[in-house]
Amino acid sequence: PSGSAKLGGGKLGRGKKLEKDPALATAEAATNLMHNLEQIRLAQANAELKRFQLLRRLDSIKTRRNFELGESALSSLNGIRAYFHHCSDMIDGVTPKLTRLQDKQAQSREKHDAQQAPWEIKQRSLTNAISEVGAKAASIGVIANAVSQGQLDDMDEDFISSQPTSLEEIESIVRFWELPQQLNIHSLYQRKLTPGVIVEGWLYKKSTNRLALNSWTRRWFILDRTGVYYLKGSGQNEGKGGNNSKNNVSKDWMERVKVCDILLCTVREINCKIKGNPNVRFCFEIISPNSKSYMLQACGPNDYKMWVAGIRACIEQQLTHGKIPPDNMLMGAGKPTKKFGKNDNVQTESIFFEKDDDDDDTDGGKSGGGSSNRGLFDDYLDDSNSSRTSGIRNPVVSQILRANPVCADCGNRDPDWASLNLGIILCIECSGVHRSLGVHVSKVRSLRLDTMREFEYNLLLSMGNDKVNKIWEAGLHHQKGWTKPSGGASRKAKEEWIKSKYLWKGFLEYRSEDGREHVDRVAKFSSDLFEAARRCDLSAIAEALAKGGSVEWKNKEEGGKTALHICVVNRPAEDSDVDSWKGVECAELLIQNGAKLDADDFDHHKVLDCAVLGNAKREMIEYLSSKAGV
Repeated sequence: PSGSAKLGGGKLGRGKKLEKDPALATAEAATNLMHNLEQIRLAQANAELKRFQLLRRLDSIKTRRNFELGESALSSLNGIRAYFHHCSDMIDGVTPKLTRLQDKQAQSREKHDAQQAPWEIKQRSLTNAISEVGAKAASIGVIANAVSQGQLDDMDEDFISSQPTSLEEIESIVRFWELPQQLNIHSLYQRKLTPGVIVEGWLYKKSTNRLALNSWTRRWFILDRTGVYYLKGSGQNEGKGGNNSKNNVSKDWMERVKVCDILLCTVREINCKIKGNPNVRFCFEIISPNSKSYMLQACGPNDYKMWVAGIRACIEQQLTHGKIPPDNMLMGAGKPTKKFGKNDNVQTESIFFEKDDDDDDTDGGKSGGGSSNRGLFDDYLDDSNSSRTSGIRNPVVSQILRANPVCADCGNRDPDWASLNLGIILCIECSGVHRSLGVHVSKVRSLRLDTMREFEYNLLLSMGNDKVNKIWEAGLHHQKGWTKPSGGASRKAKEEWIKSKYLWKGFLEYRSEDGREHVDRVAKFSSDLFEAARRCDLSAIAEALAKGGSVEWKNKEEGGKTALHICVVNRPAEDSDVDSWKGVECAELLIQNGAKLDADDFDHHKVLDCAVLGNAKREMIEYLSSKAGV
């Protein structure tokens, strides 16, 4: 630059070459860095606002769905009521249901409106906090600009000399890592932890391959009480030589790769000052004798402390309260864990993961952050809690899956969902259709993810797809134009089939003696249900229920007992096989279809009272006691 600068009395002279004071240069660098950091904070705060608005929109859609679908259903029902006004019996049956539905929809709308107030308050709070961040960023930007241009008229030497010189001091002054606490809204939309996970979040993993283009790759790491894992795209190294559809599908799945066993690893903190490398800030190393070392970098001091403390706490918990490790533990680390539903030789556990088109697994973005439980081991001291995600460990589940290799409604292989009250095994797509029918038609559970009681598993094992389909599809040959959909059929075709089969009961087979009118059939099959319950005939009970038998029907000739009353007093004959007795399964099937334990007979005896007075089997009394919570 032309001209000269003479530093005297805080003013600049002319005529000589500009020479900057070292303190001035340091102050300029510090203020420029502070300005850059403030700009980053402002960008992060604005990104937080966008996230907030997105989550608010998603929450609004979720709550609106309840009453909008209900209002649409109400509109349809009101149309039906107007059309069938001449049918007084139907009007009498529909009107109370409409009233209840209207009350529920009004409550849903009121709930939705009430839920908007906290979101509004939080948004105003977030906007105010962002405004404060923006004002401070603008202020420090003015100061940085003034220092960089040498406009020091309003600045004394103490201000210049007092500027911080280290990155840590500047971060502390700017409160760079305190932004989530400053915004004070993160608790409103915290990500829910995966069951069984202690800590999870983004970490940067240093590659050991010297030829890698990116030495650091971002991975989603998971810590549970047995080990450390990270997710890796299973299709990352596949499908390069062709357009195979299988390869394209595999790219949407993630492998859960095991880093180490928690009992055999240790965590070592990396001090960037000792290393002399500022790029290893917030780094720690996981060292294990049965795998290679992993150099990991957290996205900030809070995440760094959370991961290091979490791993050490998990190690301590396992050493003090854990079980003895298996002999083959040294053989499992560093490899992908087992994949469900595939050959046992393939050691990967697949997790479905939807990627955006522009999403890159090796993304170097800086949107980190993990999540931690309120207490690291609050949910893990009781072994029963750990079984929530391990239903497959129950040997009965394996028997159920082997006995029902295909879906009951479409023939898809390897189904792992069940309908408890129907006693069938379904694929995931058909289970979604069943769930839409309502719990009064089908009670859907996952055999792998949900925890069920032993008698529920035994009911599914005793029923099964073959027995149930013989009942529900017995009259299919009378219905022209209907064929059972295959596994590759569209969802619409499966939905039409399932609704026709279970909701409208279009494929049941009735005999002439069953009656023509609905009232006659209910009376006939309610009596059949009572007699089947007396014999503890599981298939006959299922058939009577499917054809309209009522679990609330009381037999006046038997003292006003229901089918459940008579079922619980049944005992196997002395000359019969005890293992073939299905009394508990029959009682469970009746209860799953609406039978009440507190139903009274004419003597005011409830179901458990009848079991005790009728000298029922010990297994039946214990079962009823557990169901009643006695």
